Amino acid sequence: MSHTINIVTKILVIIALIVAIGFGGRYFGEMIPEFENWVNRIGIWGPFVFIVLFIILTGFQLPESVLAVAAGVAFGLGKGFALVVLVNFLGAIVWFWIARWFLRKFVTRFLRKHPKLSAIEQATTDEGFKLMVLLRLGPFSYGFLNLALGASDSKFKPYLFSLAGVIPGNFATVYFGSMAAHVAKRAAHADNLSDAHFAIMGFGFAVTVIVVIIVTHVARHALKAYELGTPSTRTQ
Repeated sequence: MSHTINIVTKILVIIALIVAIGFGGRYFGEMIPEFENWVNRIGIWGPFVFIVLFIILTGFQLPESVLAVAAGVAFGLGKGFALVVLVNFLGAIVWFWIARWFLRKFVTRFLRKHPKLSAIEQATTDEGFKLMVLLRLGPFSYGFLNLALGASDSKFKPYLFSLAGVIPGNFATVYFGSMAAHVAKRAAHADNLSDAHFAIMGFGFAVTVIVVIIVTHVARHALKAYELGTPSTRTQ
């Protein structure tokens, strides 16, 4: 019951944000086309600058979702999503090895002071891949996970494949940025989408949000089982 209430609450919060953007969109909507034109004028340097900033800022624990939303606004859903997934993989590889080579003692000390993060420690076991995927699907910061798993004894190959777990969250956050941009531009009468296209995009966004929130709750429940020492996902 509590899980259902949490899911409904999150959905209502996201809807409220979209509505607020719509009401305040006259001001922001007039600025977005200018911002998009500026990004287009930069050309190939726009994505390149985004990649560099993403890797640096997420390593210093700026929430990845902030940058993913910005990518949705700047580059649109398709290009923004592809770019965010690419840079997430690149950033994860870079910070994994930085943590393993240079930050291992510091990160390990931090983890020992926070026993609730025991699932990260267990990601070095035989079920490491499964746990790492759950951690990506769950409520943890991707930037933090890159450092924590890099500093642990996790093997690189399963770590690399577990990055597929970022895809649902990346898609939802980029979608939010793209949808917010269209809502703001529509409020300012600057959007070129047809009503039908806009409605389809809105429906797709709603479905995406519901699916991602449910997946996150399932992953969180599975991780709690590991914290209690009774992993429901463990093969009997």
